[in-house]
Amino acid sequence: MKKTAIIGSGITALTRAWQLTQRGHSCVVLESSPRIGGAIQSHRSGAYLAEAGPNSIQVNSAAVDRFLRSVPNLENRIITASARAKKRFILRNGRPQAVPMGPLSAITSPLWSLSGKLRVLKEPFVRPMAPDVEESAADFVRRRLGEELYQYAINPLIGGIYAGDPEQLSLRYAFPKLYALEQNHGGMIRGAIAKMHGNRQKHVPTVNKRIISFENGLAELPQALAAALGECVHTSVYLESIQHIDSHWQIKWNGQIHHYDEVILTTPAHSLAMLPLDLTLEKALRPLKAIDYPPVSVLSLAFKRAEVAHPLDGFGVLIPECEKRMILGVLFPSSIFAHRAPADEVLLTVFVGGERQPKLAQPDTDTLRIKILPELRQILGVAGKPKFVHHTHWPRAIPQYKLGYGELLQQMQTVEAHFPGLKLAGNYRTGISLSYCIESALEA
Repeated sequence: MKKTAIIGSGITALTRAWQLTQRGHSCVVLESSPRIGGAIQSHRSGAYLAEAGPNSIQVNSAAVDRFLRSVPNLENRIITASARAKKRFILRNGRPQAVPMGPLSAITSPLWSLSGKLRVLKEPFVRPMAPDVEESAADFVRRRLGEELYQYAINPLIGGIYAGDPEQLSLRYAFPKLYALEQNHGGMIRGAIAKMHGNRQKHVPTVNKRIISFENGLAELPQALAAALGECVHTSVYLESIQHIDSHWQIKWNGQIHHYDEVILTTPAHSLAMLPLDLTLEKALRPLKAIDYPPVSVLSLAFKRAEVAHPLDGFGVLIPECEKRMILGVLFPSSIFAHRAPADEVLLTVFVGGERQPKLAQPDTDTLRIKILPELRQILGVAGKPKFVHHTHWPRAIPQYKLGYGELLQQMQTVEAHFPGLKLAGNYRTGISLSYCIESALEA
């Protein structure tokens, strides 16, 4: 029976701990703060429910689906996104325009000009980039789809996913599936067709792909995992030392020395230097300080339904950089999931800062609210004062997979090879979405 110590208590840590215990291994989850869950934080105040970090989980694989069903007392708490949430909006010329959901709507959509739409038809004939050339996400989209689709499709999407700069993000590492479509099939359209055809031939089982949350928010997931793990999870832990001695790991925490076969570090890359590692390991991990985590502020505001002109009939609206706004995007949580606000009110979640405008990610709630309310009035027709406000400021929010990220990934592998039994895990390693974190923890 393997003994494992997992440092941190985010979704990667708890998923891995759950899998280990299900397989009969012994593990402990060591969290220095009194709260588990990492960036997954849900705030319930009466009829209002605000998410401080991720807002939903996209279930797009059988592995994630099985995992969620395996956690005790969780399946009956799952709620699925409303059908109306399928619609997405992108701001153009100050107005939210619906993103086309099919070929016909793409032809008639006012989101893109006729020349922009015609440019997309060239995509299957664009030659793939040489595999040894690393390309930014922005350059990839311009090359394959043209400037307009970059400005009014991919730029706002990347702002919504990474709060990042598409000119700096590496396509190969930030969007590996897009990179693989071009390298394996010659392009995006060719790759999508080949993938569909291949799935039919292989009789790949269909997955009920859906967007989910829980009745009291995403925080129910880490809470349910921690409850199922029981005494394995320790909070308010004082870590004194983490050392590799001979063929095992020695960790001193809360005044006692414990020995483990394996140590999994799941803290953010910027927090690794704060761990009480021995000098040799600390030096080996120093290059990971180069991973950038820009600041993001998340502000949830509730208004009377009658005070918002937009029907809010979708998931949210993303803001292209060329629109010159302070807001990165706005989600419509009360349209996506039930019981996020009183029946006669709506809840909006606004994201500010990121790589685009880091200085706008204000820690002061009143300053931030004063700045963004005029934009909400212009974009969504919001009037009146908010009936509910919840603000979370993340000084270091989302890891950026920038050009040259492959060197950092190689450094992680080198460290693991030099320190047997050590694993580095988290959203800076295998993807930033909750689904990616869960899948990578299950596959480890």
